[in-house]
Amino acid sequence: MPGTTVRANAPAMPKFNLSQIMKAAWAHYRRAVAYVASNPYLRGTIVRFGDCLKAEWKHAKAQVAKARLAAAVVARIDALKAEILTLDCKPFGVRIGAERAALSAELATLEVA
Repeated sequence: MPGTTVRANAPAMPKFNLSQIMKAAWAHYRRAVAYVASNPYLRGTIVRFGDCLKAEWKHAKAQVAKARLAAAVVARIDALKAEILTLDCKPFGVRIGAERAALSAELATLEVA
């Protein structure tokens, strides 16, 4: 949304190690330059540091997204286990077989992934 400000210490914004990203970008740049220099078919190809830096930022952001997804999966697994435990507390007259089977199937698929 244009015109809105975001606090620098907003909890939803991840913290990135800028030094690590720059070191990775320089290593990426050096590898790319060496690859272009060693390959005769790529003579005249220009390697730009900005492209390497952009690729490293993309990689860092993908790692944060992957970590968030993993945390969400762990939270869902814990919630499913809690729901299965609460099913055991229901009275004997309540049929919980189908619900337990559905929860167990979802739990099994999440634990495999």
